[in-house]
Amino acid sequence: MEFAVEVEILARVRHKNLLSLRGYCAEGQERLIVYDYMPNLSLLSHLHGQHSAECFLDWDRRMNIAIGSAEGVAYLHHHATPHIIHRDIKASNVLLDSDFEAQVADFGFAKLIPDGATHVTTRVKGTLGYLAPEYAMLGKASESCDVYSFGILLLELASGRKPIEKLSPTMKRTITDWALPLACQRKFSELADRKLNGKFVEEELKRVIFVSLICAHGRPEKRPTMLEVVELLKGESKEKLADLENDELFNDFNDGLSGADDSSEFISEEKDSLQEVKKVEPGTEKANLN
Repeated sequence: MEFAVEVEILARVRHKNLLSLRGYCAEGQERLIVYDYMPNLSLLSHLHGQHSAECFLDWDRRMNIAIGSAEGVAYLHHHATPHIIHRDIKASNVLLDSDFEAQVADFGFAKLIPDGATHVTTRVKGTLGYLAPEYAMLGKASESCDVYSFGILLLELASGRKPIEKLSPTMKRTITDWALPLACQRKFSELADRKLNGKFVEEELKRVIFVSLICAHGRPEKRPTMLEVVELLKGESKEKLADLENDELFNDFNDGLSGADDSSEFISEEKDSLQEVKKVEPGTEKANLN
């Protein structure tokens, strides 16, 4: 089923930041999808995998990847007919071509959204650390769930940290638990990936951090749309950026921590309830929640 869904979605979409279908094979038990070769592999490989020590991702490339992948997801949500929810946005599903241009990939979990529908109720599939609370708890998939996942991806891209960090054999911390207090205190340099060695544009980093955390807000109604995310990342509206910086999430330190703690408790409970967890790449876990 996932193969058929992926072929259908890939055949529908045409965007410079979405992986293009070149062909497929469905003969006997063989199921193959053919798409362009991506010489720079995935974003995951550069943040946490085989290329992480080489630091090919300078700040300019990271900003380009952030904006490009945002534009790809915005196309799925706002320009594809019918609209498409990806449902598995994460670092391993952002591929990088020879110029380090982002290509959002892996549409096996994607859902088509009928006209007029605000969400679809479905069996929960996705990757731990990227799942929006309302989706993991209630199975309600919407564009806002993708926005949440994209926020985690953005924070991962800026900081070089994994969505869930193991502090001890029995204790884990989400990336938002770590980042939100620092953002509230405006300690942006402490949020930047150490591999950048301080070589980043501070205003752009601040923009990425604020956008990532508002995208990963625990309340879906507080999250922006992907079109708004693109606009904010590009810095096209100083007024909207000022409104974002002044959002209560970043200016009430105690409330911010409370929201982060609620999120981490939920993720812990969610993982305890898993009936099936499939390892897909180092540092990620793909889960089917029944």
